Amino acid sequence: MPRMPQDAWAEWLEAERSGALDRADAALREAFAGVPRRSPAPGFQDRVLHSSRLPAMPASRRSEVWVTAGLLLGALGLTAAPLAVVGGLFVIDPGRVIAALARACVGIGEWLNAGASIWGVLIRAGGAVGQAAVSPAGSILLTAALLAASMALVVLNRYLPAERSS
Repeated sequence: MPRMPQDAWAEWLEAERSGALDRADAALREAFAGVPRRSPAPGFQDRVLHSSRLPAMPASRRSEVWVTAGLLLGALGLTAAPLAVVGGLFVIDPGRVIAALARACVGIGEWLNAGASIWGVLIRAGGAVGQAAVSPAGSILLTAALLAASMALVVLNRYLPAERSS
């Protein structure tokens, strides 16, 4: 005969282990109902809000003028941009614009191709270094370098505290 727990926490644990989820939920609700509620001390919220406030920076007359000028110039630029595009279409030959766009696309393509060829060279160099590192001679050289570096570290670690104390 199974033992019936008296404590709500023990009842919840036993119900969880046995797989009775409804009984476990009810026991957990009962267990948490017995936990005393604790609230922060009075004035805690005011202290937190007061400590998180940034000091107000007084706005100078000069900064207001710059902001106003920037807004006016931005509005003027956005108003004049469509007019400049339409005027540019009448002044500039559309054939020149298309030729300039084609030259720009070709230039970008050449630039990307040069970048891809640089990566190809780096891939080949990395492969060669990798092959050299996994060869028997490369492995021996890497191991010797690691041992030399480790011994240098031990020597430095042993002598540096003596240098610091004097």
